[in-house]
Amino acid sequence: MRLVFPAYEFNARADRLWRYEILKYANHETPDRWLDLCGPETISEQFLMANGPLCRSVRVPEDRESEWSHRLHFPRGMPGENRTLADLLKSVLSLTVRSPLDCCIALDWYKIPDPDVDPMKWKNTEAGELNYRSKYYYPGVDLNRARHRLITRFSEVINKHPLYRDAAAIVSVAGHKADGRSHGEILASAVAEATGKRLIMTQTPDGPRAPAKESQGTITEKTFSLNERIIGNVVILDDVYSSGATMHAVAKVAKRAGADRIFGLSIVKTMRN
Repeated sequence: MRLVFPAYEFNARADRLWRYEILKYANHETPDRWLDLCGPETISEQFLMANGPLCRSVRVPEDRESEWSHRLHFPRGMPGENRTLADLLKSVLSLTVRSPLDCCIALDWYKIPDPDVDPMKWKNTEAGELNYRSKYYYPGVDLNRARHRLITRFSEVINKHPLYRDAAAIVSVAGHKADGRSHGEILASAVAEATGKRLIMTQTPDGPRAPAKESQGTITEKTFSLNERIIGNVVILDDVYSSGATMHAVAKVAKRAGADRIFGLSIVKTMRN
């Protein structure tokens, strides 16, 4: 069930920043002081985490409640990188998550809903098609192009988002074959290299398991393990986010290993779950 707010229609699974506006005092020589957002709580939380003591959440003025859902106040002026972050969050999905994940981003939905078409025949979004080609095509030009594009897009998200940019490492998600060569692990390794981050690979202590589509109900933090300690914040990178069971299980393992904040990153979010 969707909840309707004055400024926007809330999607409990994931949503984008619909729009934003930066405001200042009447004197144009003063720094930017306020950032008004129209979008879900998960987006305002990212700004608060990224800016720390530099900003705080305040009430949206009554005359703007019909257009804006959140207002952030920057008493000493808003750092310019927040405009870059706002533009980024308009283009990607911010997912609704639970602890120990602090936030999670997907490049897009997997499919394009069409009420006049059988859901099994819905077309892929651009990100969904890149995932499909990178994961299922035979080795060759098309697969390599899709994979290169995904690595580039992941790198752009990490470099534009202060939380992801400043994370110490990228944590991979072990595939069901437990051979270290799953689609998600290949991408995690390449993105870590492209962004200059340390790569931390999870393992499956019980060996191979059923594919994610068949094992969502049985995936827990015991499914995965880490053989090293983690210091600082990390990004967990995987290809597809469905129910979130896999991402959250790996996040719990990373938290036990010492991670402070944990940020998820995936190519696509499925329409179900």
